[in-house]
Amino acid sequence: MKYLDIDNWNRKEHFNYFLAFDEPFFGIVSEVDVTKAYKYAKNNNISFYSHYLFKAMQAFNEIEEFRYRIIDDKVVIFDKIHSSSTIGREDGTFSFSFIEFNASFEDFDKNLKAEIEEAKNSTGLRFNESAKRKDTVHCSSIPWRKITSLTHARNFKHQDSSPKITFGQYYKQDNKLVMATAIYVNHALTDGYHVSKFLNYFQELLNQN
Repeated sequence: MKYLDIDNWNRKEHFNYFLAFDEPFFGIVSEVDVTKAYKYAKNNNISFYSHYLFKAMQAFNEIEEFRYRIIDDKVVIFDKIHSSSTIGREDGTFSFSFIEFNASFEDFDKNLKAEIEEAKNSTGLRFNESAKRKDTVHCSSIPWRKITSLTHARNFKHQDSSPKITFGQYYKQDNKLVMATAIYVNHALTDGYHVSKFLNYFQELLNQN
């Protein structure tokens, strides 16, 4: 972890401008092609959710701006960021979680399965210290419906700069499988350029094994 030199940052004015906003977050919903990723997951008997979540976290970690966090009006650059994902239960409730990101999919998948098991055998939100960590991306999914827009519940008394990503239902379109992906980011740290960069890289990774 290190601090960004804000004074010599080419986004210094952007940062200071949006830092003063009551609601500095903006969101984009875009579709990604998951045809190859879905086929790979099924052919290799692995969780499709785990597969694309891992790819998303790879992309987030690769693009430096998504590792920026605002702490006491300073910008921290984390070496690595992890997934704080919502995990659904059979009773219709959900639990927060912390899934450590590793370069190895096998390790990531193991961590995710452990968190799913913990969630199933618990009640409440599980909003523990791990889930509160700032070096995370807030991840969720709405697998029941195609999403075209999204808003988030926000506590404006709490300074928040963690990116948020929501995966919608995947569906057939023009002989391929597509999935709407909603990304919500703090404009003091990132712009539409960075979100587009993430989506392009995420798509590249989804097309790989």
